Amino acid sequence: MTSDSYATSVSGPGALITAIPALLGFIPERSLVLITLDGEGGEIGTTMRHDLVLDDRGRPTSEMLALIEHLAHVCESYDAQLVMGVVIDGAHPADSPHYRRLFAIIDRHLAAVGGLYGGFVTPAITAGSHWMTMWDNRSGAQQGTGPATGVVGDPTISPVAIARAVKNGRRVLMTRDEMVNSLSALPHCADPACDAHAVAADDDRAYWRIHDERAESALFDSGEDDELDHPQDCGRVDDTAHWVNRVPQSLDQTTVAPSTLRQWAESAAPQRIALPALVDGLRRLQERLDLESALDVLEDGRELTCADLRFFDKALREFYVRDSLLALAVTDRWMDAERAWTQAARRLRGRGQASAATLLGFIYYVHGNGAMAGTAFDVALRACPDYSMAVLYSDALVRGIPPHRISECAKSGFIVARSLGVTLPEPVMRPAA
Repeated sequence: MTSDSYATSVSGPGALITAIPALLGFIPERSLVLITLDGEGGEIGTTMRHDLVLDDRGRPTSEMLALIEHLAHVCESYDAQLVMGVVIDGAHPADSPHYRRLFAIIDRHLAAVGGLYGGFVTPAITAGSHWMTMWDNRSGAQQGTGPATGVVGDPTISPVAIARAVKNGRRVLMTRDEMVNSLSALPHCADPACDAHAVAADDDRAYWRIHDERAESALFDSGEDDELDHPQDCGRVDDTAHWVNRVPQSLDQTTVAPSTLRQWAESAAPQRIALPALVDGLRRLQERLDLESALDVLEDGRELTCADLRFFDKALREFYVRDSLLALAVTDRWMDAERAWTQAARRLRGRGQASAATLLGFIYYVHGNGAMAGTAFDVALRACPDYSMAVLYSDALVRGIPPHRISECAKSGFIVARSLGVTLPEPVMRPAA
């Protein structure tokens, strides 16, 4: 599912349908789209899309019914005043009873917000495609001679598309495939003998070795039975939750460079230093240096080199560095960060790729592009299915948490950076509604 908030105005069903690609960031196919509007029906609030899944008889599948229920809860949580539904599907005639039945189901689920205000069907959102009204609860709508129909405009030059392009500097992507391809995997660099991916794989194996050792130690210390060694062996859901709560969370992979050791030795006081203080001091010094280096690379705005990518593969595994860089999404450096994280998400692998893709998805999320945010989070979770930050933001996106609430998470980045002695650019971006 994709969910976007983008405040704008439209006039009439045709303009609303034509605006959908600009609202989503791509031209949807075979989809159900729900759009919330203000009480006057002209100001768009949140746009939610999901693949349309009907069975052989044209009825929504059980998964589709669960999805409709979820979308209705999202509309209710947003205190939606009006909800419009649009089906994009050419499998059946626009006036098929299948779609009328679907809208009736949606209407029942939306009872808490007054039902479905209007439902429309079009085979495609392309210039010249016809749309038809299949559900209309507008005041006095039933007094007409028949369902309203019309023609879809050109979605790439709709007023909403132009306004969004001017504001965000992005065009409407032509298809979802093109959107996915924009984050498809690329080689690490032009050198066919480059071993960066092998090095990243070694880092991942080291991560999981330590993770598993700590998990086993936690279970042993707790006195748990061997039957809880793996969550899939648990017989009850609460047992699984109990096991998960005892497994250590993601591990910081900060590594200290020899040059950092020398810098620390030159600046350290002559007296003996307690080992914990030494470890913590070295860690924070390395993270400060890495954060400063990351900001320097981003400021250059260049195509990332093999050396840059190797650096980010290490630095983005450090929680203080990663969390600090999250804050760039709400500064005037967000476009520099977007370019860099796009390259890193395509050219890195493993946990480094997951971190870069999550940072990229956060930028898209904060700026109201839920479709691309979801695509980026998908990349992160394919690279590392348990990557906790990607899981968190992907779940928030599916639940329909609005961008302005998610942007609050950027505040922690400024705090973390200050703890390292680094001052980030001031927040200047107003997040999407």
